[in-house]
This record gives sequence, structure tokens and C-alpha cells, in this order.
Amino acid sequence: MDIFLAGMDSLRMQRVARRDQQLLLVPTEEGTLRRDHGGITAAALAETLPQQYFSPTRTKPVTLSFLGDSARSQCGIIRATPNLARLSDNAFLEVVKTDGSPLAEVGGTTAHVFVESAGLTLISAAREIQRSVRHERLTRNAALVRLSGFLMELCGSYARDPLHPSEGEVLYDLPPLTTVAEVREFLQEARSLHGLELARLAAGYANDGSGSSMETLWYHAFCLPPRLGGLRLARPLQNAPLAWPPEVRDLVKHKTMRPDFFWGQYRVACEHQGKDHASESALSEDCDRARDYELCDIAYLPVSKKDAKSEESVRAFLAQLVEKVAPHECPAFRRRMQHHLEDPGVIAARRVMLSQLRPAWRTQEADA
Repeated sequence: MDIFLAGMDSLRMQRVARRDQQLLLVPTEEGTLRRDHGGITAAALAETLPQQYFSPTRTKPVTLSFLGDSARSQCGIIRATPNLARLSDNAFLEVVKTDGSPLAEVGGTTAHVFVESAGLTLISAAREIQRSVRHERLTRNAALVRLSGFLMELCGSYARDPLHPSEGEVLYDLPPLTTVAEVREFLQEARSLHGLELARLAAGYANDGSGSSMETLWYHAFCLPPRLGGLRLARPLQNAPLAWPPEVRDLVKHKTMRPDFFWGQYRVACEHQGKDHASESALSEDCDRARDYELCDIAYLPVSKKDAKSEESVRAFLAQLVEKVAPHECPAFRRRMQHHLEDPGVIAARRVMLSQLRPAWRTQEADA
């Protein structure tokens, strides 16, 4: 029996699998989408899907994909989407146990559970968000920002809560699901799917390596085009290890450093301080980091939660970053950045960006 979760139900299970150390997400075997998937009943779903996350009813059915109308289940708690015939095998990932075995055995039958790959997940999210754009509850620019931020979770090292993604607990230091380049390749090959155009545009703005939702927010403030609220700075490396210059290796306190953001061409590093930095040990660590960066001739700018409290505070930090970058750019750079910082249209776009990406404050307080 094959269960292909779709849409928001797929995303929920995908987050469950990323956060659960007993589960893995693995590529789908060739031909899986087009084989006989077997009968799917309410009892089978109850035995297979984790009940703390899934409790489908007739009024709140679970969404599954099928090969076509003839293959769809008639079970009353299933919302069927017959679109597997238009997809390739790399459109899905299988949820397996860490030993590689399928998720469950139901009545002597092996139950395989599949979730959408990152690329298809982005398309599904774009399809959902297009409804809000059509009904004028959200602008197209706001939709692009939200989708780009969403993709950075999939390509980053954190995962939101499966049931309460906006305000629930975020888990960190997880393996990324994929890379932005792989998602773009999937989107280029995909055809005839609702949401595809918007997904392609959003994927053009995302970046690999984000370690938290706050890092995702700051990346967009740095790098989005001004019409979407950013400064259009060069893309930084995110959470990539630095190589110390040989002459300072015996002087620095850290064997290696992985700044949240690093612009090698500018020799500028930026780190978001999301945890407690008031204790003596934390203050000592902050001091050591600052000295290590200074020894390597890297300008270091820490950024904290209070810097993202308002558009005005974000703008103030961006102005400080511009001053560190400007000496490495052409004479017109500072003037152009000043325009982006003060232009009323860009300020309005920056407020929209913050409204789409800033986490709930309760979650944000623990955000790394």
C-alpha cells in the first residue's frame, strides 16, 4: 500500500520526519508513482500515520495524490488529487525508519508513506498562497517573500513545528532537506502545475544554509531587490566554515567559525544573537569571537532580536552594515544604498517583508 500525502498534509509529515531522529526521508525508487498503490482505508490511515499529527475526519480529510481518477480512493476521510501521472519519481520522498524499513505494516501489508519533495512542496505552497493573492488578501510581492522564506527552511538547518508552524517550537541543527539549486532544477523541469510560475520566481530569491527563521529574515533584508524590501547586497555565505589565515591560527580562540552571514569580498561577518548573552560565559564567548574576527581582519556585526522589532530598527542596522561594505564598493554605492534605505516605497516594502518573515515573539526569543 502506497500513501502519497499532498499539500499541507505532506508538509506536516515532512516536518515530522525532519524533526524525528527515528525517521529518514529518502529518494523514491523509479516507477513507484505508477505502480498499483493498493486500497487505502480509514483503518489503514489510522494505523500508518502518527495520530498525534493526523486525525482525519469527513469534515477535515487528509489530502492524498493518486495516479488518476480510476485509482483514487473512495474513502470518506480522504481528499483525492489525481496528479501523480504528471509527476516524476523525484517529486516525492519516502518516509522510512532509520534502518531503511517502511513506516508501517498494516494487516500483513507493507505501508509506504511518501511526502512531496522540496520542489513540489514549494509548488503546493505557491498554489495555496495564490488563492490569497486572487482574493486580494495578500499582494503578489508579499507572496513571493513568504514563499522564498519558506523555501529557506527546507534548504536550511531548522524545521518549524508540524502542527503550529507560526508559534510552535522550532528545532535547529538539522540536515537540510535539499539545496536551492536542486529545487530550481526541479522547477525548470516541471510542467503544467498550478503555482509553478510563482514557485520559480520565489526560488530565485532564496539562499542555502539558513540556521533559523531570524537568519532567514535578515538574509531577505540584505539581499532582496528594493521593490521587495531588501538592499540587493551580494549573497553571503550562510553558516559556512571559515578558513583562518595561517599567521593567526595559533592566536585565535576557535578552531573554526561559521558566521551566520559572511561576505568574503567585503571581509564582513554578521551573526544573529538569539540566545542568552547576559551570562558571564556567554559574554566571554562573545568577546572571544569578536577578537578572532578582528585578528583575521574581518569586520564583525552582531545583530539581535531588538534590531528586528520594527522597520526603523531594521533600517538602522542596515545603515551600519552599509558603512562596513561601502569601502569595498564603487563611489556610487553608498548613495544608492542610502536611497534604498530612505525611499518611502522601499520602506513600505520592507514593512511587508517583515510582516511575512518575522517569527512570533514567543518563538523568536528562543530562535538561534
